[in-house]
Amino acid sequence: MSPADWIDGGTTPPRRLPADIDAALVYLTNALGHVVYTRWTLAAIRRRYASLADAKSAHPAVMQQLLDHAVVIEYWDRGRVRTAAIDDAPTPETVLQRVLHTHRRRFRAIPEAGLPATTGEPIRETMALVTVPQVLLVWLARAGRFANVASATDTLGVGDDAQAVALFLRDRASRSPHTLRAYRAELRRLVTWCEAQQLGPLSDLTRHDLLAYRQALRKPSRDTVGDRGQKVSEATRARALAVVASLFRYWTRPAI
Repeated sequence: MSPADWIDGGTTPPRRLPADIDAALVYLTNALGHVVYTRWTLAAIRRRYASLADAKSAHPAVMQQLLDHAVVIEYWDRGRVRTAAIDDAPTPETVLQRVLHTHRRRFRAIPEAGLPATTGEPIRETMALVTVPQVLLVWLARAGRFANVASATDTLGVGDDAQAVALFLRDRASRSPHTLRAYRAELRRLVTWCEAQQLGPLSDLTRHDLLAYRQALRKPSRDTVGDRGQKVSEATRARALAVVASLFRYWTRPAI
């Protein structure tokens, strides 16, 4: 594997991992705040610590193994730091793959080929799967100022809001018809409000806009949230905000 084929979605903007395995391991160590893969020798210990006593206090397991082995590996495995002689330890590539898999919500592989434009067959199939209304698709088929158009970091591989929303609905709601209907309803509610406020597309909304939307849910009107001016119940308001929050968490992590 090449570490450069992975994106760190925990940074703003998202960034590629270094291409070199050792550099990628150092990057992950700094990014995650814990040991990932460190090669220890007595010479390395002496360079790092003022005395062997300090080293023993900081790395007792490493120092114990260095009594019998010239090189000891300290590595992260299943949520714990482990140590082993170099001949018994997993390879750097193996440790890297395991850590990326463990933290797969943050680190994502770049698709080998991005999804095609909105007119492509795979996207149309996705749209059909989640049955997004055509009127809604027309409104969504745009990209705002916060849309990620850089292929190196756009790990959703999409070009506009319609594609991103279709993938979101497929991934998060397609297994349950009830959930899918609820998500589509809340998406329409948000779009109705955006049109009334002359905002949009979704990838153009700011945090201030979303706070204004939350306020609109508390005092709805026919023109703003499409509920005929009736008061939105607490449960409905909570669902609306949860869906919008879920959408933007999904979206901003890999694609915006």
